[in-house]
Amino acid sequence: MKKLLYILLFIPFIGCGDFLDEVDQDKLVPEKTDHYAALLLYEFNYNYPIFTTVNHMTDNVVENALAYSSKKEFAKTTYTWQREIEIDEDGNTLSTINTSWEEMYEDIAIANYVIELIDDAIGTQEEIDYVKGEAYFIRALSYFNLLNLYGQPYAESTASVELGVPIRDDIGVEVTYSRNTVQECYDFIEKDIEKAIELITSSQLEKSIWHPTVEACYLFMSRVKLYQEKWDECISWSEKVIQLKKMSKMYDNRVFLDEDNTEILYSYHNTNPAFSTSSYYVANKELISMFEDKDVRKSLFFTEVDNGTGTTYFTVNKYTTSYTSVGYTNFRLVEAYLNRAEAYAQKGETDNALIDIKVIHEYRYSSTADIEYPTESSAVLNYVLDERRKEFCFEDHHRWFDLRRIQNRPEIKHVYTLVSDDGTKLGTETYTLLSNDYNYTLPIPLEERENNPLIRNNERYEKIPEVDNEIIIP
Repeated sequence: MKKLLYILLFIPFIGCGDFLDEVDQDKLVPEKTDHYAALLLYEFNYNYPIFTTVNHMTDNVVENALAYSSKKEFAKTTYTWQREIEIDEDGNTLSTINTSWEEMYEDIAIANYVIELIDDAIGTQEEIDYVKGEAYFIRALSYFNLLNLYGQPYAESTASVELGVPIRDDIGVEVTYSRNTVQECYDFIEKDIEKAIELITSSQLEKSIWHPTVEACYLFMSRVKLYQEKWDECISWSEKVIQLKKMSKMYDNRVFLDEDNTEILYSYHNTNPAFSTSSYYVANKELISMFEDKDVRKSLFFTEVDNGTGTTYFTVNKYTTSYTSVGYTNFRLVEAYLNRAEAYAQKGETDNALIDIKVIHEYRYSSTADIEYPTESSAVLNYVLDERRKEFCFEDHHRWFDLRRIQNRPEIKHVYTLVSDDGTKLGTETYTLLSNDYNYTLPIPLEERENNPLIRNNERYEKIPEVDNEIIIP
C-alpha cells in the first residue's frame, strides 16, 4: 500500500482527459468544488482500478489452444489460479498482476481527502454536498471491490470472524494495520452508501452520467444486500430503482450503450478494458451456447472468428464502439431486475422471479415467442443465475464475484496448451478450481506483506496440473 502511504504528499492534480471538459483543470491545488470533482473523476472514473485478469479466472474464458505460450503467459498465474499469482513458473515477479489493492486504496485515500476537506472548498453548499456524496459512493465501491477480491466470501454464520480488508476512513498515514472482519466491511460500505444517498439527495443537483445518481446508490445497495443474502432488503432497494428508471431495447447492429440510454445510472471505467479482445484467451463456447439465436446479446457481445484451421473462436465486443460509446463499465437498471429476480427465486417466489426475467427478455430478444421457462424452484434459480451470467459477462468483476458468493459453485477446469513460438504443440496442462476452493480469494499482494508484518495473508492451495502423457519439455 505504498501509494496509500504517500498519496497525501503527492496527489496527482493533473489533466483529466476529454470527458472531463465540464470542470476547470487549471489548478494544481484544489480550492473549488470543481477541482475536487475533477480529482474524483480522473482518479476513479477514468482510471477505474479493475483487477485486469479477473475474467481469466472465471468459467467465461478459455485459452486459444493454437496461441503461443509466450503470448498467453501474461495471465497464466491467474488463469490457473496459482497460490502466488505474482510469481511465475521461473520464479520471476510479475509486477502488473496484483495491483488492484494498491490502486483501490489510492482511490480510498483520495475519497477520504475529499470527504475531510471539501467543506472548506469554494462553491455552493449544493455542490459541496454532491461532491462529498460522490466521494462516499466511490469509497464504498472501492471497498466493495477490495472485499470481494481479497476478503473471504460472505456467510452469515462466519462474517463476524472471517477476515475482510483493512478499513481506513481518514487521511492519516499508518505503516502497519490489520484486517477488519467481513461484516465490519459490509457495515462500513452500507453506511457510506447511505451517506451518499443523503448528500446527493440534499444537493438536488442532476449531473452527467459520469457522476453517480441517487438511483445508482439504490442499485448499489441492492447489490450489497444481495451479496449478504438479505433477500427482502435486496427486493426493496431494487424496487426503488425500477420505479424511477426505464429499460432500453437492444437491437442488432446498433450501439447499445450511449449517453441517451435510459438504463445507464452511472458510467465509468474509460481506459484499460477488463478483457482484451485478443486471440490468446477467448470466450468459452459453453457461454456462447447459452444465448439463443433470437437473443440480440449474442451478436452484440461476440464475434465469431475462423482460426484458419476450420474451427472458430469467439472474441468479445463489449469493449468496442459497436457496443458502447461511453464507459466500459456501468451501473445499469437491468441489474435491479436481476437482483430482485434472484432474491425472489431464493425466497421460493418463482412466479415473481420469472416476471422480472420476462421483462428483461422483452428488451433483449428480437422475439419472445416460444421461450420455455422452468417451473421447479431450483431450476428457476439456476435460470436466473444463467441470465445474470449472460447479461454481465466480461463486465466489471461481476462473474467472478457471483461465482464466489453463490451456493453450489461449479467446478471449473482450465486447459493450458504449451505451444512453442514455431507453433509446435508440446502438450497440455489441466488445472481445476474446486467448488469450495480457497483460491476463490486472492492473496494479499507481496509488497503489502513485506511492508506490513501485521497483515494476515489468505490461505490458498498450490495448483498442480494434470499433465498430458505425451508432453515433451525441450
